Amino acid sequence: MGIPNIMHTGRSGMTASRTAIATTGHNIANANTEGYSRQRVELEANITTDGPGEKNTIGQGVKVNNISRVNDEYIEKELQNGTRDHAHFEEKDIALQQLEEVFNELDGDGLNRIMSRFFNEFRKLSNDPDNEAIRQSIREATHALTNDFRRLRKEVEQVQAHIDSRIAAYSTEINAITDEVADLNQRIRAMEVRKASPNDLKDRRDLLLRRLASYMAISTHKDGKGGINVDIKGVGPLVTGNIAQKFEVARTQAKPEKGQPENSLELRTSASANSVVTHSIKGGKLGGLIAVRDQTLNTVLDRLDDLAYSITKNVNHIHMQAVNREGMKGIPFFDDLATKERASAYMKLSDAVAMNTNNIATGFDLNAPGDNRASIAISQLQYDRLLNDGQATMDDWFNSIVSDIGIVRNRNRASLAQTKNVMTHLQKMRDQVSGVSLDEETANLLQYQHAFDASAKVIQVSEEILDSILSIKN
Repeated sequence: MGIPNIMHTGRSGMTASRTAIATTGHNIANANTEGYSRQRVELEANITTDGPGEKNTIGQGVKVNNISRVNDEYIEKELQNGTRDHAHFEEKDIALQQLEEVFNELDGDGLNRIMSRFFNEFRKLSNDPDNEAIRQSIREATHALTNDFRRLRKEVEQVQAHIDSRIAAYSTEINAITDEVADLNQRIRAMEVRKASPNDLKDRRDLLLRRLASYMAISTHKDGKGGINVDIKGVGPLVTGNIAQKFEVARTQAKPEKGQPENSLELRTSASANSVVTHSIKGGKLGGLIAVRDQTLNTVLDRLDDLAYSITKNVNHIHMQAVNREGMKGIPFFDDLATKERASAYMKLSDAVAMNTNNIATGFDLNAPGDNRASIAISQLQYDRLLNDGQATMDDWFNSIVSDIGIVRNRNRASLAQTKNVMTHLQKMRDQVSGVSLDEETANLLQYQHAFDASAKVIQVSEEILDSILSIKN
């Protein structure tokens, strides 16, 4: 083996060590980078070529075969699924907490107490039907009752509006992510054609796919050319090669069959033949928000309407059969409601009673002064089972609304805690496989430094040998 070959061997060792040192430095620099997979240099001995007449085979040094990233596709897939589930329950918890605060009665009188005060005023009036002060108290208690119904509906609708704003913001974020994934697909393909290693680009793409999964249920598959195609489960393709579909939001009319309230946001995308995909989105943040908006919140509003409509209808039924202080019948206590639709918003004291408390009817018989049967009948409505097909009183009905909200949130929080533990476990698994250990990388750095110095020494020794040979010839 000639001296030039020895120098070449030393040079190859220096080049390989330099690449390994650079890769190790890259690992150390990205030790805290989210989604980064540690990289390692794969070395391979250069193929030996035998010279003519040579009996001994001597190696030709080393070459860098590849710079690979240490990554487990199974763990990445599980992280996508775990991120989707955790984000789903986390987003629902935020919305449910806002809903729970609407019905929080710790800081003042809630609807339950206001309803009790309303019926109690009628009990007081039954004891003294001609008392003007009690009649005015009834009017004020009624205003408080209708105002609190409207307050509750308004605040629940504000939670819905807040959810809509989050849906709109998330759709914009999804579009930005899909655009970047499509761009990365194109760049990764181009690098792989050149036999380069797009490790950092793949890490970035995996991280983006995990973030994309936090918004909705997706499926991913390789296209055989270095790209990854993304589908929305139950909808259609979202990213195909370097082409990304777009999400849009638009206001819509009410869709009671789907629980979608009036003027709420619906999601549209070119990924589906049916551009409206609102209720096809499952899982993730979007799935959680849509479920709370169109199921939980709408159920609460419907039950508030049931309660408001039941009070209005049953009080009016009794009051219109009774006589006022002038002996007139047929005077409604509340404005008549044709249907229970938005009853909690439209519930209102009738103008006749609002303008003149003498129109509050207390009895059924004009010729029986002091008749209080109507007042007693109205006050008794509080304990009659008028809701849920005769199974619940008004108090029971409202209390069930509040308790069901608490049950739903507690169940969701339990799921949130469980998915958080799963995510913690999966992240630890990923860190064990793909994470950067600074201690290990520091040890590698010293190892490659020594290898570099030793390879340089090989070249130095070969030069000394060459000098010695030349001096002998001279």
